[in-house]
Amino acid sequence: MNITIDDKNIAWSSDREYKFKNLNVPDWKSIQWQDVEDQKFIVWMRTAGLPNFRKLYGEIKEDLKKGTYELRIKNLYDVSSFAGSKYFVLSTTNLLGGTNYFLAVCYIIVGALCIMFGIIFFIAYMGRRQTG
Repeated sequence: MNITIDDKNIAWSSDREYKFKNLNVPDWKSIQWQDVEDQKFIVWMRTAGLPNFRKLYGEIKEDLKKGTYELRIKNLYDVSSFAGSKYFVLSTTNLLGGTNYFLAVCYIIVGALCIMFGIIFFIAYMGRRQTG
């Protein structure tokens, strides 16, 4: 059974619209070595913020039934020269992004601390203003 992996809308819209454009000449394929408007290329070229990162390859829009699947990968970039490694990860997403809630929880905690310190500083400012 073949599974379709959708690669449309995997790159940021700002990258697609403003950052990555092919040359504006009729025969751009003879000048450029790569179609820079390809969404997989755009995702790969976005700089990762950390040394361990994931790049979205596509999206499976159908439910996967329990069973064994075979995945064939063509390795086009050797990472052994810098002791790198590659993995294939299947993951689910939700409203907050991936299944790792660490970043979402951090944002909520930092936001709550900012509000709390804002209230404390406001009360201290108002108290000082009344005594001064």
